[in-house]
Amino acid sequence: MKISDNAMTAILLCSFIGMNHDGDAKPLTLKEWNELLDRVVQNKQQPSTIMDQNFLKDIGYSPEYIERIKRLIYRGGTVAFALEELEKKGIGIVTQFDTDYPILIKRKLKRKAPPILFYSGDIGLAKKIGIGVVGSRNVDEEGIRFTQKLVEKAAREHLIIYSGGAKGIDTVSEKAALEYGSAAVSFVADSLLSKIRKKDILDAVMNKKHLLLSDVKPDAGFSAARAMNRNKYIYASSYGTFVAASDYNTGGTWAGATEALKNRWTKVFVWQNERYEGNRKLIEKGAVPYCFSDESLLELITKKETFQQVDLTSVPSIMPKNKTEGNLDLYHVIAPYVMEHIGEGMTKEEAAEVFQVAKGQMHIWLNQLCLDSCLKCVKGRYVKQ
Repeated sequence: MKISDNAMTAILLCSFIGMNHDGDAKPLTLKEWNELLDRVVQNKQQPSTIMDQNFLKDIGYSPEYIERIKRLIYRGGTVAFALEELEKKGIGIVTQFDTDYPILIKRKLKRKAPPILFYSGDIGLAKKIGIGVVGSRNVDEEGIRFTQKLVEKAAREHLIIYSGGAKGIDTVSEKAALEYGSAAVSFVADSLLSKIRKKDILDAVMNKKHLLLSDVKPDAGFSAARAMNRNKYIYASSYGTFVAASDYNTGGTWAGATEALKNRWTKVFVWQNERYEGNRKLIEKGAVPYCFSDESLLELITKKETFQQVDLTSVPSIMPKNKTEGNLDLYHVIAPYVMEHIGEGMTKEEAAEVFQVAKGQMHIWLNQLCLDSCLKCVKGRYVKQ
């Protein structure tokens, strides 16, 4: 397992790997990590520079904070050994500095994206276009049939199924994905190590049809807080998430859907079934009502008018020949095109007009190109580095 210096910095500072004693220094919280990265970027340094205690001192951190970082870094040998042991058990690790890190999670969640993810299976599945499928644990037969029919339709369109690996709708959707020839990506809220010991899951993982991901140490047990937190990963990973059944104003499905609607992480579709009060209330909150029709799911989740983004068919020269094959990540499709035509520089308003994209979306892409060191903003104009 080859790990870059930046990736190892994230692992050492943000994970509990290699910690066996109560007296060990606590890893950085997500807020602390983001604040530290901000300081690194402001000083035009790489994240691995954090390893240099003199750098931390120079940018004004206290001796106590520097000592904490030092203790976290000095367990590097233990961490390397622990990662090797996990690899032997079929578990890998990916950080926000790795190209294999799920693109949409990083793009949509931004500062809420976890610095590291543990996984088992083909990590490439997490970059494929697909739909999220979520719902109640205590689902009735009607909800099960809807879920199976939805996943069957998705499978015919070569769409991945993103879910949470829990009992009920999650399990139904994952099993249906495998049955109908698609693949499943699960963000689990319980022990990753325990999950992959189950024969059916292990077989699917080995056949590159099931990917399991977790944002915590692989032997960590279930917690309700983790179950709630991982909902955002499902919504962020998908181009549209479908709620099969939800309780009203209670439970993880309701909480996840309302959070996604508030943050606009993706399109939220809800099965239009009057028997489920939670479904009706989510539609009232702005979720898109869904019933089966002849319209393809791919067309439904990529409609321009919902996100006010560039129409995929308007840039045929840079589009994949088959949108259902491989990855469909707009930033990586558009970025080379923008760089080729940016000329001597443009304001975000000029760029939005030239590329015929909503100003808000163009601003997001231009900022990402700056973060990727492709462009820089000089007095409101974006020019090549």
